[in-house]
Amino acid sequence: MILWGKIQEFSIFSILQFLATYRKDGILEIQDFEEYGYIYMTDGSVDAISLPLSDDLLGNRLVSAGALTEEQLKECLMNYAQEDRREPLGLMLLNRGYTDRRTLQEIVNRQTYDQALQLSNWTSGTFKFVAVDTPVQFPITPSISVQELLLDASRRLDEGERPRREKIHVEEEICLTCTIACSPEIKDRYLKSDICLWRNMPTIVRDPAYRMIQKRREEDDEGRTPDLPFL
Repeated sequence: MILWGKIQEFSIFSILQFLATYRKDGILEIQDFEEYGYIYMTDGSVDAISLPLSDDLLGNRLVSAGALTEEQLKECLMNYAQEDRREPLGLMLLNRGYTDRRTLQEIVNRQTYDQALQLSNWTSGTFKFVAVDTPVQFPITPSISVQELLLDASRRLDEGERPRREKIHVEEEICLTCTIACSPEIKDRYLKSDICLWRNMPTIVRDPAYRMIQKRREEDDEGRTPDLPFL
């Protein structure tokens, strides 16, 4: 099963609620102009959320919570980089006795709730859900229901909390990749939610000299000054 679509048409949480209703196993991949992420699900519950560009890593969260020292974290990261068969950081910390399962579980849970709040900030981009026969196994997983994540995110937003990283709106994404000069008036008229009509017009149509010729022709034909179609 593969489910694909646009986030501006179907919010991430609406997709997650749909997958939860049918108790799906798989990975929901999300991506927009500036970020990407993965949401791992088992039996309709969320096992993990990965947003590499907008969230602190697990090790940094443990250090900030006082559950791990920076020296212990550096040691584990060095061993992680040197080992051929890498075990997850959380499992490595448990095996070395640097933290206990209860503390690690609390940090992982909080990380998942924070990432769910970040998901509420996604209003554009694409999603793709791929069902799998064997879900990804995590040594420490929250297995939180989608409804619980949604309620927590809604409560925090109502209380005035905002995602750590504000995202770029669709219109701004289109403009960031554009090298064609325009004006606020042109944007108001030709910039749509997912396409710029001004950029797609032929070069000659956007030329000021061409617009002046068109204006004079219309004045001669109608004996009046019409509204300019390209301003």
